[in-house]
Amino acid sequence: MMPFDHIRVRYFLHCLLHRNGYEHGEYLKKHNAFHGMGENCFFQPYNLPADARYIRLGNNVVVASNVSFICHDVIHNMLNHAPKYAGGYTAYWGIIDVKDNVFIGSNTTILSNVTIGSNVIIAAGSLVNQDIPDGKIVAGVPAKVIGEVDDLAQKRRLHSESPIGKMGRDERIKYLWMNTGICCCVQKDD
Repeated sequence: MMPFDHIRVRYFLHCLLHRNGYEHGEYLKKHNAFHGMGENCFFQPYNLPADARYIRLGNNVVVASNVSFICHDVIHNMLNHAPKYAGGYTAYWGIIDVKDNVFIGSNTTILSNVTIGSNVIIAAGSLVNQDIPDGKIVAGVPAKVIGEVDDLAQKRRLHSESPIGKMGRDERIKYLWMNTGICCCVQKDD
């Protein structure tokens, strides 16, 4: 097995040449970067977590850009140099276990000793500092349950079957700008 620092450097170079998160996931799985990694994983961040062997990703996990996985802290450095605490402290480590069918939004931070259940959506910008039960949507700092994935899936199904869900990209962009009242480039009749 390749030393971990080499995997990190090679992964970064891989990301420069390949923009597809599924290709990133396959690369990381091939090189055993994580403790475990299931099938059909999408991994968009360019930075591989420093402690990736403390992280396990299940099947069909989607990790958007700039997600941080924090598996340890360096508080011991402060405690070891503070006269009041007299030294002898070591780093605090923990694992992050992400189950199947999970979406992790951009700029999310996940702290150590957290299990993220199956069928979970984590909104962008969230701070996950505790376990998340199956089937929940969470958001915020710290992340709190704001909904159920089953409800969102039903709404997205209706959207996908609607006329706008079936539009091509250019037609959809034009439609959305024309129907929001925001577009100032289209003159309307008085």
